[in-house]
Amino acid sequence: MAPGMSTTTSGAMGSQPILPPAGFQPEQPRSLLSYASKLDPIVVAAWAASTMLPIQFGFLAPLRYAAAAYFLVGLILFSRQVLPTLGRAWPLLLLPILCTMSALWAPSSSEALRKGISLGLTGIVAVYAATRVSGRNILIAYFFVELIAGLLSLVVRNTGEGAWVGIYDSKNLFAINMFIMYLTSLAVFLDRDNKRWLRAVAFVAIPTALFLIFMARSGTTTLLVIGATAIMVGHSLVWKPLSRIPHGRMLVTAVAVVAGLLGTYIVIGVLQIDLKESILAALGKDATLTSRTMLWEIAERQMQEHPWTGLGASGYWRPESGMANTITNSIMGWERFLGFSFHNSYYENGVNYGYPGYFATVLLASWICLSSALNWLRDQSVVNSAFLVLALMLIVRTFSEADLSMEFSGTCVLMFIAASRAKKQGQSTVAPVLDYGRSIAARVKP
Repeated sequence: MAPGMSTTTSGAMGSQPILPPAGFQPEQPRSLLSYASKLDPIVVAAWAASTMLPIQFGFLAPLRYAAAAYFLVGLILFSRQVLPTLGRAWPLLLLPILCTMSALWAPSSSEALRKGISLGLTGIVAVYAATRVSGRNILIAYFFVELIAGLLSLVVRNTGEGAWVGIYDSKNLFAINMFIMYLTSLAVFLDRDNKRWLRAVAFVAIPTALFLIFMARSGTTTLLVIGATAIMVGHSLVWKPLSRIPHGRMLVTAVAVVAGLLGTYIVIGVLQIDLKESILAALGKDATLTSRTMLWEIAERQMQEHPWTGLGASGYWRPESGMANTITNSIMGWERFLGFSFHNSYYENGVNYGYPGYFATVLLASWICLSSALNWLRDQSVVNSAFLVLALMLIVRTFSEADLSMEFSGTCVLMFIAASRAKKQGQSTVAPVLDYGRSIAARVKP
């Protein structure tokens, strides 16, 4: 090499500068919004506490509205993530729209507007939680809230209507909360991805929830427990192991269908047993379902009288309504009107919003069942199974309770979450915050 020549060259004859690998981006400082993913499960738990625990806990009401405001702001800040899910969950918007429109003819326009907005917020809460929080964390949040309710009910032991009501006003409300406690306990225990101490707590909570449901003496909830147990235990002990046997699931499904049809033929066709009367007798209920059938007949007449518009939001059960007071006096024995319902979500919305409200409720319930089932078919995990069972069992309850007509209903939010969830179990659709520095370093070989 000639004297004075350098070992490095520059310009056109020089070597090319070292460029970062393809896709490399410098590590960016974390935004405050990146911490929302850690705060979301906490707010979901706060929301669950404010909606599932009884209204006597007055300090929870402000917490409910604060959580609703958080979810509404989150919908705006994370619109790119949440709005596509809200678009797929469009059946959630039907009842809020009908309720808001009914302000034009409802007895109280302000009440109709308030309820319409609240119904819309109920759907937004569910969609935000389903998009931003994993299904496992949602189940754990509701499990701990219902566990608190169960333990408090063991201590208080209030009775009413010939059964325990715990910290609630009625045995039906107490029973459905204890059912949710039972199902979430079962799901947390069967999910092997949960920590051991958490599964141990859930294992102890299972018999506790069963005892409380028994003390509630609710026939409907007893049927829900039997169905939920058969599905959840069968899924974990039979369905999942069958995946290792070729065509095993198809064979078991075919055998189960044939056995069910054969059993139905024997019971109804050969023995001629009246299943309805037998089930009602076993549950200790009369043919009127505790006067519910009378309420449904009244609702049908009201829908026929106002088929297209209904009476408007909260149009029938009002203190100034003579018929509403007469019904509550004869059925409940109340001296003054305290609020009531037709004990059926479809008739309740049908009376309020006419046949459009009735069929909107049918469409909403069908979408909940179908979407939850599709989520399970995509990923047949314990978490997805739990949400499917929750959706199906709570939909069964809507035929005897007015849950789908209520704003900020805890059971409604659970059903909406089950139907709006992401496709993959245990994952949220939150965009991850990537640490590009560490990801590049991990690919560099010494």
